[in-house]
Amino acid sequence: MGARYVIVPTKHHDGFCLWPSRFTEHTVAPTPYGEDIVGQFVSAYDAENIDVFLYFSVLEWTNPDYVEHAPHTDDERRRFDRFLQYTRNQLLELTERYPSIKGFWFDGTWDESWSREYEFTYALERELRAAVPGLIIGSRFRADEHGSRHFDSTGRLLGDYEQGWERKLPPSFELLEGHDWDCVTSIPPNGWAYLKNIDGLYLKTADDLIDLLMRCRSMNGNLVINFGPDGQGRIRPEENEIAAALAQWTRTNEDAIYPGRHVPIPRTPLGHLTRSDRTLYLTVVNRPVNDIVRLTFPKDSSEVPVEARILGTEGQVAVRHTDIGFDLDPYTYYDIRLPHDFTSTHAFVIAMTLGDPPHRAAHLMDAAM
Repeated sequence: MGARYVIVPTKHHDGFCLWPSRFTEHTVAPTPYGEDIVGQFVSAYDAENIDVFLYFSVLEWTNPDYVEHAPHTDDERRRFDRFLQYTRNQLLELTERYPSIKGFWFDGTWDESWSREYEFTYALERELRAAVPGLIIGSRFRADEHGSRHFDSTGRLLGDYEQGWERKLPPSFELLEGHDWDCVTSIPPNGWAYLKNIDGLYLKTADDLIDLLMRCRSMNGNLVINFGPDGQGRIRPEENEIAAALAQWTRTNEDAIYPGRHVPIPRTPLGHLTRSDRTLYLTVVNRPVNDIVRLTFPKDSSEVPVEARILGTEGQVAVRHTDIGFDLDPYTYYDIRLPHDFTSTHAFVIAMTLGDPPHRAAHLMDAAM
């Protein structure tokens, strides 16, 4: 489906381990299946040269040593200290068993008990990074000494990338301040695991996810899509169809996705802009009824579209400079005219070669009112 990395669950909030952990009996080992599920995933994706991150929930609903609030009594302190050591043991165990992993994707780190253990979590992060050189850890893992999460009390990012965008997107590129980031979403609304009945729930379509993907890429972010299982542990048929559609779309339009980065020109309601080298890409999610795709550039731009084509098709499409002549307008416009006989069942990508402007826009007399 075009994924460049995968996030494999090791254990969720119920604490059940999908690897045979030495530190609990609540694992896959004593089940009828009995095999190391995490290890199979890691080996399979390693063989395909796809990076693996391990999802790990810190909180455990079923663990009697876990405490949600900051420990108040001696008993709670003893229990939670055991839990901290248990968590450290499991994380280091995962780095020993699967040293090829790219990083950890942490969850269940919001409770006061964990947030207050800033000295422990800081030391543990250093241990994990020493165990796997280059290990990537996002901003969910720990808080600072004042309880600030994701960003410390001085505004510095706590981790290698920002993880605060669950089921939402940044309103602007500027808000990100240059940080790497991801958006994580599920296909049903907030449905991450097994759902017994999805009747009446809106399931995101391939079109929805293509739109989200390219919105993320237009702001230098990644999109993480969660696939939940059916009652037999398989991907649901609806989600298999979505994955197949995404695979076909990303193969056709990969040039706009993977090397594509943010473009500092005005956004367009027609879709999402990315750029790689001297090629500008527009993923069109809202096709104009007149088949004229109009893009906005500052009048002093040193690079503008000079040629255009639609990815996955043959030949070029017409590009025309359009000086509308709005009063006091700092912008000028370039139109890409789509062939009237061009059809597409999903979003499509226009690739534009950038070059010198054919001529500078003439200065028109300002309106006097």
